[in-house]
Amino acid sequence: MYRVTGTGRPGRAIVALTLIATLSSAIAEANCAHPDCNGIHFAAAYTGDFVRNMTGGVQSGNSYIDNVDLQLSADPGSIFGIPGLSGLVYVLHNDAADFSEKYVGDAQVVSNIDGGPDAWRLYEAWLDWAPGTGAISARLGLYDLNTEFDAIDTAGLFLNGAHGMGTDFGQTGENGPSIFPVTSLALRLRVGSGDGAYGQIAILDGIPGDPDDRSSNEIDLSSDDGALLVIEAGWSSGDWRKLAIGAWQYTATFDTLVGTDDADMPLRRNGNAGIYGIADRTLWRGDAATVAGFLRLGHAAGRFNQFDTYLGTGATLTGFWPARADDEIGLAIAATMTSDDYRKAQRLAAADTNRHETNIELTWRAPVTDWLTLQPGIQYIVNPGADTRLDNAVVAMLRFELSWSL
Repeated sequence: MYRVTGTGRPGRAIVALTLIATLSSAIAEANCAHPDCNGIHFAAAYTGDFVRNMTGGVQSGNSYIDNVDLQLSADPGSIFGIPGLSGLVYVLHNDAADFSEKYVGDAQVVSNIDGGPDAWRLYEAWLDWAPGTGAISARLGLYDLNTEFDAIDTAGLFLNGAHGMGTDFGQTGENGPSIFPVTSLALRLRVGSGDGAYGQIAILDGIPGDPDDRSSNEIDLSSDDGALLVIEAGWSSGDWRKLAIGAWQYTATFDTLVGTDDADMPLRRNGNAGIYGIADRTLWRGDAATVAGFLRLGHAAGRFNQFDTYLGTGATLTGFWPARADDEIGLAIAATMTSDDYRKAQRLAAADTNRHETNIELTWRAPVTDWLTLQPGIQYIVNPGADTRLDNAVVAMLRFELSWSL
């Protein structure tokens, strides 16, 4: 496993700055070893969220969430001079704020950097080979599935976690799929065409890291873990940013929510699978302003998962203020529905549940300088966690991002 612990916020800053200085020096020397002094790139970012639950949910209160990202990437052909071979090493640190769990109780998580372990860890480390024209590529290593699968460009503005990977897919597995905060070993194959059509498939370790230790990057390819298989086909061209359909399935067995065997243990069954569809498009272009919108629908097997249906939709407006052409505002909705089996299991446990959790988010992203971006926002959460004991919540946020690259 890969882990550095024992660093508070001041310690994290010192470690991050030391890594930045060391890597920057090494990269500068490496770059200058190339005839054109390019090919190897370093990027660092620090993200901080000031978050307050103003009313409803578990309890009122505020928290600070932060995230450090360090990335070293290599362009095709810059690794040992092999044509078409590129790579990435990505190290991150995230604090263990668990804001949604402590204050809101929502399943979809109001901040997409919330919930990570308090540790440095190797997040991604892969090689990608795209020979010839690059229409075919193969990627192998530690891999964030959501960088290419179930990814929506327009939804990237929003801070709620459900607008990354849909709740139907993101909730699944013993330790989640291979997405933030823990990734797994994967092989991804992709084929593209000149008209914007593509197809891709990934085979991933079924259990990223160690479910009992969130800070672990342990790689365990035992047969008990099984595999996660994901396939996506789509098209993008012109105003269509993405039009896609995808499907996924775990090969391992899972406990069903309802039903027991002769030993009064949950039944173990195959079939933890699902499907999703994405439509992401530029809707209108003015002299300076642009409106884009997205729609995502997803379904997961309800006999294993709390939520079986997800709907995400939203729209963004860029260039609405001539003096600030890069500012972007957006409104989005993420609604996820509880499965029949989950509601039945709750009734059997003498509990009750709502039929859905719905998040409504309004946000404004404002680049202030090349290295500083501010993003205030507000979210209204209906039925947090689909828990009938929790009132609707209102969360106010302010995100700031510091970034630097070489």
